[in-house]
Amino acid sequence: MQNLFARTFLSLLASLFLFSSCSKHKSEPVVINPTVNPIQYSVLVYLVTPKDASFNPQYYTAVKSCVLNLQSWYKAQMGNKTFTLNPVVVDTLTGLHNSNWYNSNNGLPVAGDGPYYNTLYEMQQLLGAKFSTTNYTYFVFVAADFPDETIPRGLAVEGLGIIGGLTSKSPNFAIGASGHALGHAFGLPEPGGIENSQAIMSSGYPHYPNCNFTQAEKDSLSATPFFTAQ
Repeated sequence: MQNLFARTFLSLLASLFLFSSCSKHKSEPVVINPTVNPIQYSVLVYLVTPKDASFNPQYYTAVKSCVLNLQSWYKAQMGNKTFTLNPVVVDTLTGLHNSNWYNSNNGLPVAGDGPYYNTLYEMQQLLGAKFSTTNYTYFVFVAADFPDETIPRGLAVEGLGIIGGLTSKSPNFAIGASGHALGHAFGLPEPGGIENSQAIMSSGYPHYPNCNFTQAEKDSLSATPFFTAQ
C-alpha cells in the first residue's frame, strides 16, 4: 500500500510539473516590449507592424536571426570588432499608420518623400526624446511593401520584400542586402567608380556571406564608437 501511495504521489508531482512547465511556455510573450534602457552606441533593431496588419512571429524570428548573423559576419570582417546588440535583440512596435502610408508622399510634417523619411518620422514619433542617431544606430524592419531605403547615417530601413526573403529557405540575398543597408546606417557611402563584385557595399551583397568590406570601409567603421572588440 505504501509503495502504491508513493507511486501515485510521484505521478501526481510529475503531472503538476509538466502542467506548470507547459503553462509557463505558453505564457511567454511573443511580442517583446521595447528596451527601456538601451546600451549606448548599440544597434537598436525594431520590427514595426503597421496598424492594419497582424504581428507575424515568423518575421520576428527571421529578423533576429539575420541581425545575429550579420553581427558575426561583421566581426569576422573587422578582426574581432563588431557592433553591440541589446539583450532584447529585436524590439517590436505597432506602427501609427496603415501599410500604404510607408511608401507614400505624405507631405509635411514628414521631412522628405519615401519610405526612409516616413519611417524616420514614425520612429521619432514612437520613441520621442529617446530617439538619437548620435547614441544609437537604428535598424528598422517594417512589415509594409516598399524597397529597402537607407541614407547615411543613423537609420537603415527594410520593407516586406527583404523580410519575406529572410523567412525563405534561401535567405542569404536578403541578409546581404540588410548588411549593405546597415553599412550605410554606420556612415558608409555607395562606392564610386567601378562596381566591386566582392564588396558588400558595392555589387557583392547578393553573394553574401562570400563578400567583404574594403580596407577603407573597415577603417571608417573602426573609427566610429559603434565598433568595439567583442
